[in-house]
Amino acid sequence: GNGRFRAFDQETGEVLWEINLGSPVTGFPITYAVDGRQYVVASTGTRTEGLTPELRPSAGNNLFVFALPD
Repeated sequence: GNGRFRAFDQETGEVLWEINLGSPVTGFPITYAVDGRQYVVASTGTRTEGLTPELRPSAGNNLFVFALPD
């Protein structure tokens, strides 16, 4: 992975938005909503065991949270 995270138009496949997160995306993105606002979350890093803090709290992984437009 190159660290790029993209949003696509579901009908045309056109790239609507893109950002370079600086390191590979690990796992699968998730989505959730709070008070009617939808969010998308992506985790990055090279060591997936770092997502479990009790194993390696300084593994250098990140969570990026993006709010979808209204």
